[in-house]
Formats: sequence, structure tokens, C-alpha cells
Amino acid sequence: MQSKHFLTTLILTTGLLCSACTRQKIYSRFQHVSETGWEKVDTIDFGIPPVAESGTYCEDLELRIDTTFPFQSLTMEVTQTIFPLGRQESYTKTCPLIDKSGNITGAGVSLFSYTFPFNNIQLNRGDSLHITVVHCMKREIMPGITDVGISLTRQ
Repeated sequence: MQSKHFLTTLILTTGLLCSACTRQKIYSRFQHVSETGWEKVDTIDFGIPPVAESGTYCEDLELRIDTTFPFQSLTMEVTQTIFPLGRQESYTKTCPLIDKSGNITGAGVSLFSYTFPFNNIQLNRGDSLHITVVHCMKREIMPGITDVGISLTRQ
């Protein structure tokens, strides 16, 4: 019986270690949004330093909201420039935050967190990124958004 428990523990531990090694988060940052709301003219900037290895990377857009967010979703434009080539790409991402019943779908109690994949990108060793995020909502000031983040994970 004890060897069965040991074997199960060993298999689970090995599985966790293998899955942890397949993805490496190399960048994760949040920028705080003004307590009065995220204005349309407020561009949020992220500078990702040069990557150490060539490969495929997953880019995630991360959000934190509070209970004052007034809509079911938030639409943002993400623009990135890849250096040293200077190639620019833009993405429009609509992020569902509240279901049709009015329930917040993020993880949390008074602050709610979300992660939305928006791109897989091939980077060469030494490439860096400059990413900007703006909201594309009709309302000039978006209340309830507390933080906007970007993470980059090597596949």
C-alpha cells in the first residue's frame, strides 16, 4: 500500500516538473491604471528586453478589474514593434469580463484577474519588443480597470 502511494506521488511530481519545464515565463509586468479610470488617450507601454533564445513565444494580455467595471467586455488595441527589424503588428482584442447574467468571470474576490492569449510570435535571439495598449471603447474614460499587463512565455 505504501509503495502504491509512493509511486503515485512520484508520477505526479514528475508530471508537474515536466509541464513546468515546457513553458518559461520570461516577462510579466503590470501597469497601474488611474483610479479615476482608463482614459482613451492613456497609452500603456511595455518594453520587453532582448530574449536569450530563439523560439516561439506566447503573448498574453492580462487585466485586473474591480466591481465598478460597467460593461460585459473590454476591447483593446495592442500594437507591438519587434526590434531590431522595426516590424510593427497590431491586434484588436475583445476580452469578455462579465457574463450575460452580470457575474464577473475573473478569479478573485474584490479584484478580478484575467489572462487572454493574443499572439504566438517567433522571435530570434536578441529580439526585443515594445508593446502599447489602448482601450477602443466608445466611452472616453473606462472605470473599474485597475491594472493592465503583458506576459511573454517561451513555448
